[in-house]
Amino acid sequence: MSLNKAPSGWLVDIQPGGRGAKRYRKTLPTKAEALAYEAWLTTKVAQAPEWQPTKRDGRRLLDLVELWHKHHGVSLRASKDTYRCLQKLCKAMGDPIADQFKPEIFVDYRARRLIEGITANSLNHEHAYLRAVFNELKRLGQWKAENPLAKVRQIKIAERELSFLSIKQIRALLKALHGDALLIAQLCLATGARWSEAEELRVTQVRNGQLHFSGTKSGKNRSVPIDDALITALDTHLEKRYRSGKALAERFFSVWIWCVQGWSG
Repeated sequence: MSLNKAPSGWLVDIQPGGRGAKRYRKTLPTKAEALAYEAWLTTKVAQAPEWQPTKRDGRRLLDLVELWHKHHGVSLRASKDTYRCLQKLCKAMGDPIADQFKPEIFVDYRARRLIEGITANSLNHEHAYLRAVFNELKRLGQWKAENPLAKVRQIKIAERELSFLSIKQIRALLKALHGDALLIAQLCLATGARWSEAEELRVTQVRNGQLHFSGTKSGKNRSVPIDDALITALDTHLEKRYRSGKALAERFFSVWIWCVQGWSG
């Protein structure tokens, strides 16, 4: 702090917030006014938060990811996979200090990964995950600044043409399978279910001529009607082998569907 005589009065030149804080300079007509201003300014900075200089946030991206996972991410369905993906992403970008993380850092990283052969879809997922971290921490009051990825656009991906199996391919597939694998494949073809959904089917999910799926990847429940012949085969199989309500398969199967010969015919 300093108070000096100037040609036009008394110059107040102070940094009430300490070294590195905002500096105030003002010239007043008399020494008494200068001293009063100095005292008022010192009190103002000490009591009013808006007069305080912004404190440096020393947290790094990984620190934010840990905080996000602790307060929100742990409750998500894909918690472990998302958490692991975010950790790898932060490390690949050098784990920068959070308040110095700029859009160009992510854009440069994304460009490198595209050259390395990583798909645009995978990079869009990483983008969405990291953007959600900042959004959620802002909602929780753990991040005060703007989301650095808020204005970064995702990579535009052309919609792929719908693909499906031909009748000949379906016959070849069913002929190559047997036992649980055959029944699971029939359920997938009849209902559009994922292999894991059909594989983990329980007795209680088969009723009124329908399969009732819950705890799905999308988080939404759905019911799909199936024909009487498949209902009969499924009921017989489940009641015979799993009277306690266990899943259709005792373990996960590794079915090499694409090894079936004659697919393209």
